[in-house]
Amino acid sequence: MSRTHRFHLDVHGHSVTVQATASETELLVDGKVVGYQRTQAGHRKSTSTLAAQLPGDPPQSFGVTLRPGDAGALTCVLEVDGRSLPMPESPLGRAEHPRPAASARPVRRIRRLLRRSLGRRIRL
Repeated sequence: MSRTHRFHLDVHGHSVTVQATASETELLVDGKVVGYQRTQAGHRKSTSTLAAQLPGDPPQSFGVTLRPGDAGALTCVLEVDGRSLPMPESPLGRAEHPRPAASARPVRRIRRLLRRSLGRRIRL
């Protein structure tokens, strides 16, 4: 598993996110890290479980379970209120809108300005 997996689900008005790499797993609630686990030797071969609480009065406990699948795929399940909710994997960036390639024109313009300014200084 060489890439980062990111799972996200909104539960009881709170945003729960799990980010997992080959060597570590982070659990975030409303953008704040509430759980962290490091995997030995950088290999995730067994099931990982993290537990935390949703903020509120009273705080509500929940757990997240990551299970490795075929070809480096992970599945993530959120367990809250006695229910198991699968967490969908969400992309880290906008794959549907790739960043446009850099144009050569700004480089040409900078090169031209440098040649002009250096040429004037040498002539003086």
